[in-house]
Amino acid sequence: MKTFLPFIALLLILTIGCDQDEIGPIRKGEGLSMTIGDKVVLAAKDIDYYDLSTHFIYLKGTNSFLTDKLVRDSFQIYANGEKIYKGTFHAWYMSSMPLGPAIYTPGLFYGDYLVPIAYGSYFNTDGVKVPPADPRSDPRIIEALKSWNQFHVGLQCEIRSVQFKSVGKVSLELELINNDSFNYYYLDPEKMGTGLFHYFTNGLSFWSPTLKQSFENHIQHIQPDPWDSWDMNWLSLIRSHEKRTIWINYTNFDPISSGSYKLYFRFPGLSHVEKAELVQRNGRIWLGDLDLSQDFQIR
Repeated sequence: MKTFLPFIALLLILTIGCDQDEIGPIRKGEGLSMTIGDKVVLAAKDIDYYDLSTHFIYLKGTNSFLTDKLVRDSFQIYANGEKIYKGTFHAWYMSSMPLGPAIYTPGLFYGDYLVPIAYGSYFNTDGVKVPPADPRSDPRIIEALKSWNQFHVGLQCEIRSVQFKSVGKVSLELELINNDSFNYYYLDPEKMGTGLFHYFTNGLSFWSPTLKQSFENHIQHIQPDPWDSWDMNWLSLIRSHEKRTIWINYTNFDPISSGSYKLYFRFPGLSHVEKAELVQRNGRIWLGDLDLSQDFQIR
């Protein structure tokens, strides 16, 4: 019996040790990690960097776990071993929209070196955002990324002014801001032309909570040929810690009367870029979209 008890104790220690190794990245792991069910599918060592502006995780390898036949309907994000939020997987072909953090599958628009974590939300008829809080920018996530030198703020875009020239003519002034350490190439509407630029975005619109009505631009979109192609001639460079003013002029806008509105604009980036093309001579190509909204008063 004396020789059997040490063997049991050793076996118990080894078993506990194996269990701890298996779930370690969840309970006490460092950096950012992702699980599907009880399986760790993404650890800090797999991440190249994280773009906070779009919540894109750029990988050292590929996102093959998104196509693995895992039993899944949700994923969990951990920061330094602490669970921060839960998200869902959502098929592109579904007519419904996810609410909260989501990963769209299959990954049709972005390369396999990316894990884009989207956020489904909407503004109700009173102009209130649902759901109200976005957990993807939780300070604990930022701290975990910084501890691995994986944190990048990406690009920011702000609406500076909206000018009504005459009936149907509206000018939008944007300020693009690069507070990142990277230089970025971005889609430049002046180089592309308004029609091609608006193939990548719906552009400016206003929502009236009072009238329950949307007011929009009516631009003829120009589709690239082929549809998933792109050209460096469309892009301009914004260097690290630089700001750029961008003007977009609309000549066929719905007539708008005085009142209170919610203004919307999506600043677009590219999507179909191969990993080998991501880094160009003077900077990186910025991918993704920035959704802008603000209250607006027309007098």
